[in-house]
Amino acid sequence: MLIVFRILLGVLIAVAVATALVPMLVIADLAGGGPGWGLCPEGIGTCSSSYFAGPELLAVLLVVLFATLAGIAVCTRWIRRLEKAQ
Repeated sequence: MLIVFRILLGVLIAVAVATALVPMLVIADLAGGGPGWGLCPEGIGTCSSSYFAGPELLAVLLVVLFATLAGIAVCTRWIRRLEKAQ
């Protein structure tokens, strides 16, 4: 059971890192002339996105990041409890 929690912890850490990297990837995509993952569908030169596209992306990323961090905390507690029981 301990190995399952350690694997889950590794996956959660990877998800947290990937979530933290999304804003940098969006900016890099915009700088390269891309749509910025939907923020500017026509590219940065003719960007006429709504006022809520950026804050909506930020809100989703924050919710995912905090949920992942909460999962990491819970998983770490369970790992400690299982190690004490052995």
